[in-house]
Formats: sequence, structure tokens, C-alpha cells
Amino acid sequence: MKPQPPLRTAPNRPPPRLPELPRPPHLLLERLLRAAAASGAASPDVLAKGKMRYMTICIACHQPTGMGLPMVFPSLVKSPYVNGPTDRFAAIILKGNIGAFTVDGKPFNNVMPPQEAVLRDEDIAAVMTFVRSNFGNTSGPVAPDVVTAARKKFADRKTSWTQPELDAWK
Repeated sequence: MKPQPPLRTAPNRPPPRLPELPRPPHLLLERLLRAAAASGAASPDVLAKGKMRYMTICIACHQPTGMGLPMVFPSLVKSPYVNGPTDRFAAIILKGNIGAFTVDGKPFNNVMPPQEAVLRDEDIAAVMTFVRSNFGNTSGPVAPDVVTAARKKFADRKTSWTQPELDAWK
């Protein structure tokens, strides 16, 4: 093959510019996810993952609407335990709760089993994010590191939470 002669340009002229190529879809998605995180909104992927986990694990007790079952399982709708401190919500999911519970003036007396052995931190954070942005709740997303910190802090706890303990949360 014969070598090509070098590209000639007029003196003091920059070489011609190539047209810009469209960004690969994964880079565009990454930019959108960063923007969503900066704005405090949950990413669609996290919400979908949280919904999937909710619909396979939480739905039996808290129902598809988040309304729970009267006198058995409390509602998640506008719940102070859902919308309050994220570390408390994570601790409830990790260790469960037991005993008499009153939410929105309604009594409940059942057990929420601990999920710490069943779900990874990313899964719990996704469920928390889904619940905190659905069922009439408007709270922000939860990062997996919140769950990781709660798991570490309460690693030695062997019992489920009671309502007085959760209500005294600082």
C-alpha cells in the first residue's frame, strides 16, 4: 500500500473539526442518575428494585396499598416510622418489632420478623426508598450506607424493637 500524503491545511487555519458523536446511552443514563441524586430524587432503578422487594416480602402484611391490616399490621401511609429518622426505619427492618403498637391512634399487636439475614443493605435501602416515596409518603431516598451503619451499630442486638424503644429514638 502506498502511504498517504499528509493532510494539508491553509496556513494559520485549524484543521477541520469532526462532527460530535452522540453520547453512549450508559453515559447519558449516568448523568441523569447523578442529577437525580443531586436533586434528592430516587433513581427509577432503585424505585423498581424497592418495589420488587416490597411486592415479594412486605406485601403480605402491609398490603399492595401500604395500608396494612386493621389491628394486625400497621399502615405505612404517612407513618412517622417511615418518614422519620432513616436509621430508625432501617433498624426496624433489620431487627423487626414486637408487641403492642399504636399507630395513628389504632392498636396493633403482632410481630414484624427481622430481615437482616434475608436482605442485603442495598435491598433494604431500595425498599425504604420505595416506601418513603409511595403510599402518600413524600420523603427522600435512602442510601445503602445508612442501612450498613445501622446493621453495624445494632449487630449485637438479639431482640426485636418495641414501640417505646422506637418512640424514644434520638
